[in-house]
Amino acid sequence: MMRLLVTRPEPEATRTAERLRELGHEPVTAPMLTSVFLDPPMPAIDPVAILLTSLNGVRGLMRWPVPEAWFALPVLAVGDRTAEAAREAGFASVSSADGDGVALAALAMERLEPDAGPLLYPAAVDRAGTWTETLTGAGHALELVEVYRMEPAASLPDSVVAALREDRVDGVLVYSPRTATALSGCVDRLDPRPDIDRLPVYALSPNVAAAMRFGDVHIAEKPTDDALLALIPASMGTSPSGAR
Repeated sequence: MMRLLVTRPEPEATRTAERLRELGHEPVTAPMLTSVFLDPPMPAIDPVAILLTSLNGVRGLMRWPVPEAWFALPVLAVGDRTAEAAREAGFASVSSADGDGVALAALAMERLEPDAGPLLYPAAVDRAGTWTETLTGAGHALELVEVYRMEPAASLPDSVVAALREDRVDGVLVYSPRTATALSGCVDRLDPRPDIDRLPVYALSPNVAAAMRFGDVHIAEKPTDDALLALIPASMGTSPSGAR
């Protein structure tokens, strides 16, 4: 059993904690980001498809009075969990890119004609990658609407700080570059700073790993929840693969 720090936002942190318990580990949650929905006006467009890169994108979309016709549109989601959330919201034609933004752009270019019409993308204020430029460069009209932002935590919970200082954390799960930056900043502001430069950190992607400023970082083979959890050794005596 490992005691693992889960840093992703709620409600995803609770879901990951439940999966870790099923795997026989002890999770400790300390979300480093909090979702804030912006509620912009619904765009006056007739989209031919909807692109989704996160559960918050689904949530932000559903805060609008979504026209009934939109529920029949093709929905392209970055991964399986986002696709599942779109189906639960009532969308009938949902496909998963099973990857990251690059994979989502590739799926969109495979499925959609450049001159078919606008693609609606309910997005975060802070976004990583250049996949949207790939789409627009290929001739697709992208209607990007910022529907939420992620507020970074100012500090770690006292109980987590104590656990880090007392070497009672066996690993850290990090799912996004912004989470990695917020977590690293919280650690850097501690005085004294815990000696955690060799603490195993399980990162969802190379971009996440690059934003970490501490730890022995291991990178998932694919940017999916299953691939990240597969990095975690079944026992303390097993070494995970994919170390940076």
